This record gives sequence, structure tokens and C-alpha cells, in this order.
Amino acid sequence: MQTSPHQARPRPSGRGVAAVLTAALVVCLLSLAGVSRAHAAPGDGSVSDPNIAYVGRWDTGSGTTAVANWTGAYVQTSFTGTTVKVKARDAVNFYASIDGGPDVFHAGVRGTVNLTPQPLSAGTHTLRITYRSGDTVFQGLVLDSGARTVAPDTPPGLIEFVGDSITAGALTDRLALDSYAWKTGERLGMRHTQIARAGYCLVGQSGCTGLSSQFFRTASTGSQSWDFSRYQASAVVINLGTNDIGHGVTGAAFQSAYTTFLRDIRAKYPNAVLFAVQTLKKRYVTETKAAVNARTTAGDTKVRYVDTTGWLTDGTDYEDGNGHPNEAGHTKFANRLAPVIGAVLNGTTTRSASATAAAPGQPGDPNIKFVGRWDTTSSATAYTPYWAGAYYRVGFTGRTVQLKQRGTIDFWARIDDGPVKFYDDVKGTVNLTPTALSAGRHTLQVNYQVVAGSYRGDAVFQGLVLDSGATTFAPSAPDKLVEFVGDSITVGTTTSQNARTAYGWLIGERLGAEHTQIAQGGACLVAAADGCVGLERQFTKLNPNAATPDWDLSRYRANAVVINLGTNDVGHGVSSAQFQTAYSSLLGKVRAAYPQARIFALETFRGRFVPQTEAAVRAAVDGGDSRVSFVDTTGWLGSGDLTDSVHPNDQGHRVIADRLAPIIAARIGA
Repeated sequence: MQTSPHQARPRPSGRGVAAVLTAALVVCLLSLAGVSRAHAAPGDGSVSDPNIAYVGRWDTGSGTTAVANWTGAYVQTSFTGTTVKVKARDAVNFYASIDGGPDVFHAGVRGTVNLTPQPLSAGTHTLRITYRSGDTVFQGLVLDSGARTVAPDTPPGLIEFVGDSITAGALTDRLALDSYAWKTGERLGMRHTQIARAGYCLVGQSGCTGLSSQFFRTASTGSQSWDFSRYQASAVVINLGTNDIGHGVTGAAFQSAYTTFLRDIRAKYPNAVLFAVQTLKKRYVTETKAAVNARTTAGDTKVRYVDTTGWLTDGTDYEDGNGHPNEAGHTKFANRLAPVIGAVLNGTTTRSASATAAAPGQPGDPNIKFVGRWDTTSSATAYTPYWAGAYYRVGFTGRTVQLKQRGTIDFWARIDDGPVKFYDDVKGTVNLTPTALSAGRHTLQVNYQVVAGSYRGDAVFQGLVLDSGATTFAPSAPDKLVEFVGDSITVGTTTSQNARTAYGWLIGERLGAEHTQIAQGGACLVAAADGCVGLERQFTKLNPNAATPDWDLSRYRANAVVINLGTNDVGHGVSSAQFQTAYSSLLGKVRAAYPQARIFALETFRGRFVPQTEAAVRAAVDGGDSRVSFVDTTGWLGSGDLTDSVHPNDQGHRVIADRLAPIIAARIGA
């Protein structure tokens, strides 16, 4: 049961807590989505069906029509049955893709449009509809009798592309679908939007619409402000300046507007990485770089300049002499841009903006998601995880997959949400599919045994071996992350699978969130004179046992941080005053790292330094941080839940997860 330092509450059962929180969460989510409980109809295919996902700037205010604004907006869902139709209000051109198949063009259609003239096999299918031109209004789906929609498996990350006719895909056969923006988003396996229109400038001048102001509007024309709470971009790619020169915009005016534009986008997307792309015609290059430098100097560390020199070739990659790439040119553009973005979003180092993508399955492949604190900079061919519970996830095609290991290691691997398999003392090229899989798309998750104490396995990722012609793709991933900070209890010491069977891992999986365990056996809060590792100091480090380097805290943002420290400090001569001071310091470091995170300070399961922990939380709350809470764990564990007098067994960690998961979920909406 969670309490604040100022208020105690009666403790209902874990099941009761979960039921209450689930009901409250549903009401909250419906409210946030602008859907009343009376009108929400999950599964019916209507415009307000919560199983239909709108990507881009859609006006859904009427409840009966959804209007696509800007270019490249699309709608996604899954559905059961063998047929599906879409309702169009008036003549419209759109593309529809079913089950990831080709985008079929429907030209000048209206009314109820049959998307499955040849019925599908029975089962669950996916649908994506992208509007091209005409009356871009979605009025719902018509399904088989008894069929229903299903929430689509949409990736959490979203890239917003801001630009002019080049970003809109002008002069290509399929416009938005042929543009580098669409291709980049698809290659990275992320949702994508194109806030772009032909002829637009950065600066509004001499009749040219300026995206420095129109970007913040719902549509490409008009003054209605866009509600930025509808979605948050992971990255924003700006490709502007090609047209400004023809409207008399001076270098000084362009630089000033670009700097302000970056600042204003940051205010809307606090956590997004902003990429300022050099225009293909190399206009306002100096001014664009200066704007990026100005924002970096102002403290915005998540702004990047992208040098596109040499990406496209005159005469072969363009449709005309005005800088519009052809379809092949857009593909080349995406092939250069995607690894630049993917490297930053996945936490790998981009040595230069013109870097090429790593081969599929190799370190540096942007489709591999590394979760936790991985060293991806010391070597381009071997990535090393630090702390407990780090893992990676990737999608791959083909029927087999093998893992390249440098030295002997224990690890766990899971394919397609199947059973977790343990690999004991393996090295070299390890076959993860002795029985070949069915042909198609698969997912893989791997985590290494915690390297600690007498166990010194070589936890180093050196890449995958795929079938000939196979490739990787970015699998769907949670949009929230919970970080657990602690000692051997948080590591999962004495449990059957260490980090995998620790309460932190269990809670992350239960909440459908990414999870990290910034924990080490024997660690204290305070760095003691006798050598006890102090997590107040090491929390900001890449390696728990090294003073350098610092961890780049911009690599990911935690939505919640759970601190469970103090069990070991008693045995290392840490005084109560030292402990309280250090706890306050750690709370401050966590808050600086994750400005929006919920922070949960757990009472240690042995009840050590409880008054000091509560006092540190109270000081933070009194200092204005209302997102810090003390969690009273009294009575959570019994003797049957422990391996010894300190460490929970598998059952004990499940008990902790049962009690703690609802508390976290209530705060972060997981």
C-alpha cells in the first residue's frame, strides 16, 4: 500500500486494489481520448471505436466523421471475419493495406467501398488506410456479422516530418507513400506523420505560408490550434529552407526563425530528438547549423544537425531541376536518414550524420532495441550490458536465427512470446532455432546472466546470423519504462532466473512496460569507506563499478523509478544522518534525470532506515516535488517468501509484484 508521508490509508487486498485501479484507469483513458462511456463502442468499427488508431493530425471532434489533415495521415486497426468495407462521404482517393500487404489504390471512390472483393481467410487481420486526395473523410468500417475490430499492434514511437513538397513526396507516383518521410518511418518500424505541403516555407513572407507558425495548427490552412496532448513525437525531422530563398527571406531572418521554431517545438515535445536536415539544394546551411548550435548552447542536448551532402546524385535521383527526388531518390534519402535517426533513438552512437546503417542483426542495427544501460560506444562490433536485467529485442524474417558470442556466457532467449529457454555456458555461434521456424516475421528477446560475484561470464552482444536474404525489423515496443534501483534483492539474487524472476522484471512485464534494474548485489545507498558500492553516487554511471563514464541519461526516459535501498548500509557503518542526506541527494538526481517520472521510495523489507527514508521523501514533497511517494511494505513478505532471512524466493518476488504493480500502474497509467 502506498502512502504519502502525511497521510495513511487503510490497506485493501491486492485483488481489490487492482480492481479499483483498473476501473478508474478505464474511465480516465476514455476521458483522455475524448470518448464518453455512453458512446464508446469497442469493436464496432465506428469513428469513435477505441480500437481504431488515428496517426497524424485528425479532426475527430464530431464523433461521426474523422477528417485527415496534412499529408500522410492514416488510420490503423485489426479486425476479425473475412471481409471489410470502409465508408467514404464523397469522392476520395486512398490506399488500403491488409495484413501488411501492398497498398492498393482506390481512385475516385465514394460511399461504402469494399476492400476485400476476394474474401480473406477466417481469423484476425490488420488494416491500414492512407488518404491521398479528395474528400479525406473516414466514416467508419463495415464488418461481417458477428465480427469486430481489435486494438492494432501499433509501435509506441512516432516520427514527425516537417517540410515542403519534398517531404510531401511531390511528383512521385504515390506522393506521401513514396516520400523519404514515409519510407524512413516504415524502415524504423515507427508511426510517422508528415506535417508538410508543397510551396511552404519556414518563414511566412511574400505570400509563402510559414511552417514556423502553421506547424502548430490542426491543418495546413486555417488557424485552429492543434492539441499536442493527442500524441507525443519521439523525433521531429525538419527539412525546410528550399522555398524561402525565392521569397526574399534573409539569412538573419531565417536563422532567427529556425532558432525560435526549434524552441517552440521543444515546448510541445519535451522529450523528442529534433533533427535539422540540410536541404538537398544546400540552402541556408550556415543559418540552420547556427540555429542548432544556439539551441544546444541554451541547454537543449537533443537537437541534431544532419549533413545530407552527397546523399543524392543529380540527374539520376531527381524528377526535375527544382530539387524533387524521384521514387528511387526518396528511397536513397530514407536509407541514409533512417540509421541516423535509429542510432540516436536506440541509444547507439552516430559518428557522423552520413553514417551508413549497420548490416541487419549486427551491433548498430537500428531495428535492435537495447533496453537498460548498454555500452554501445567502446566498440562498434561488441555491445556490453551493465547492471542487472538489461536485454535486447529485435524482429527478424526467415526461419532461423543464431547469436554470436565472444566468450562463455549464460543467457535466456525467447522467440515469438514462446517459452523462455536457458543457454548454459555457451560461446561462439549459438543456434537459437535447432528446429526451424515457420517462414515469416518473428521476434527475439535475449538477456544475459548477471555478471557478479564468482560468476564472470562474457556478457557481450556481437550480432545475429540470419537466413540468406532475411532481414530485421523494429518490433512493437512499450511506450513506458520503469527503472528499479536497488541491491541484491532487486537483482533477484537466489531466485531461479536472477533478474528475470525478480520483482522489477515481473512488474515491468505485467504492466506491459520496458524495465531496467539499476541494481547490484551488496550495494548500499551510501558509498562506505569499507568499499560498499554506493548507488547514490553510481546511479548516474554506465558501470556500477567504475567512476567513469557517466551514463547518457538522455538515452531513455523512465516513467517511474522504484528505489529499494538501505538493507546493506547498516552493516557498513552508515549513520542515520548520512543515510537521510544521501537519500535526498539520490531523489534529486533521479528527478534531474527524469523530470516527469513518478518516484517510489520503498520501505526496505527488513525495515531499515525507515524514518530517514520517509523524511527524505517528505523533504522532497515539501520542496515542491509532488511526484515522489513513500511505499510502506510492512507485512508484504512472510517467512515462506524468503530463501534466507533477507532474499525473497521466486514466490516472494511474485508477492512483491502483486502488491507493487497496482501502485505503479495507478500513477503512470500502465
